[in-house]
Amino acid sequence: MNRKRLLHIDTSARLTGSDSRRLSAQFVRQWVDNHPEYQVMERDLVSKPLPHLDDAMLAAMMSPPEQHTPEMTRIADRINLLIDEFLSADAVVLGVPMYNLGIPSTLKAYIDHIVMAGRTFAYTDKGAVGLVPDKPVFIITARGGMHSGASTDQQAPYLQTLFNFLGIKQVNFIHSEGLNMGDEMRRQGIESAQAEIGRYAA
Repeated sequence: MNRKRLLHIDTSARLTGSDSRRLSAQFVRQWVDNHPEYQVMERDLVSKPLPHLDDAMLAAMMSPPEQHTPEMTRIADRINLLIDEFLSADAVVLGVPMYNLGIPSTLKAYIDHIVMAGRTFAYTDKGAVGLVPDKPVFIITARGGMHSGASTDQQAPYLQTLFNFLGIKQVNFIHSEGLNMGDEMRRQGIESAQAEIGRYAA
């Protein structure tokens, strides 16, 4: 069997009791049940956090390898490992809670590693061009309130734009909303997300 790869990325600060982790895990189980040719690559950005963008990382990203110090080489190796992993995936699923209307800083740190000129996008005389072959990306969100389509949603528009920028057009959102708005709203939000997971994972 020709094995394909599903990259599963969790970003919730909560290692237990996290809705985004539980829903993304459900997606992975149903996806593998329906697509047995897939193997799963797990990346937990909280149990194994990445450093945030700093001067040393920028220097490693923006200088040629022959000018790298040993520290810059270690940083470049980490960046290339993450980019290679992302590029090797045939599909990606992310569990993303909404924190303060946006994405977790753990996910931003990951994005700052994989968005690299010459690897995942390129500058041209007509502007930036994405270099990542199109693939399905499924983003499962967990939100305490109702934000879809509202100006308070600084999460989905950013991730949509980001993946489009890299060349990925198949960006799919599965929202679980109203999770902190009482038991009935929470139940509806979870059930709605679970139904969408079943549809996409099929």
